[in-house]
Amino acid sequence: MIRTISTAFIISLLFFASCGNDTGKSGEAAITDSAAASAPAELKAINAEILANPGNPELYHKRAKYFLANRSFDEGLADMGRVMNLDSTKAEYFLTLSDLYFSVNQSGNAKVALEKAITLDPKNTDAILKLAELYLYVNKSDKSIEYINQALKIDQYNAKAYFMKGMNYKDLKDTAKAISSMQTAVEQDQQYYNAYMQLGILCAGKRDPIAVDYYRNALRIQPKSVEAWYALGKYYQDVQDWNNAIGTYTTLLKFDNNKNAMYNLGVINLLELKAYNKALEYFTGAINVDPKYVEAYYGRGVCYQQMKDPKKAAAEFETCLSINAEYEPARRSLSQLK
Repeated sequence: MIRTISTAFIISLLFFASCGNDTGKSGEAAITDSAAASAPAELKAINAEILANPGNPELYHKRAKYFLANRSFDEGLADMGRVMNLDSTKAEYFLTLSDLYFSVNQSGNAKVALEKAITLDPKNTDAILKLAELYLYVNKSDKSIEYINQALKIDQYNAKAYFMKGMNYKDLKDTAKAISSMQTAVEQDQQYYNAYMQLGILCAGKRDPIAVDYYRNALRIQPKSVEAWYALGKYYQDVQDWNNAIGTYTTLLKFDNNKNAMYNLGVINLLELKAYNKALEYFTGAINVDPKYVEAYYGRGVCYQQMKDPKKAAAEFETCLSINAEYEPARRSLSQLK
């Protein structure tokens, strides 16, 4: 739940930069630590810039963004403390600060930072949409849509705004409006991978064959997207188009050792093609990737049942129960064997 937090959070943020006698000294101490021989070249270069000009807030902001990108959130917050000591008048600084707070699950502080950014720059659609995203994250779609509409008044062609409106409608179970919003998003940006994926997911849920086109558009943008290839294969599997499902999953396995694709291929070979040895190969492949893949052990057990080998079938079902004692299909099948 989002709580309104006083802008005194800025004062607490400055704690990160208060360890030395002044901003320059605390900055230099951090630089000395970070500039060890093992530091990445990009970080070394930023550190050198800061050493040469320790009073420049842009350089600490640059390093904070580096830390954010590399998931060093505490270090990023420390640098943003130095930035605020030097200059707290730029909206872009508060955007970075909000990203850092959001990354450490401090949604209240992230909200305050975004509100400050909007106060400094009321037409900053990035800040407005990040605030909308924050409300979406905490399941407050009414507030999220309110901010999205505010952004669209500033920029009616903003693809991200339509995408986020679609995500809100998806959460509200309004599939028609979600699809409409996502379609508008890709009309504004024909390279919007995430919007194509959401369109595929929404249409696949209705067994609408246009889902294939949306997934293929996503693959046009990211040809080796694991999620897109898997989603496409799953759509074919769900509509019982076995040849296309097999072909799609097989393509995915050429560049990703995907356990779920292997498992699904095992299921298709077991239940639809009655190719039990082939099914065993796929289930075993899935288990090699994930030794605790209980469903794959169960699939192997069913294969052995169909192959009239109750001893091996029982061993597989017992393995299932050793992994998950509550796995009812294995318990039931083992009981039937006995």
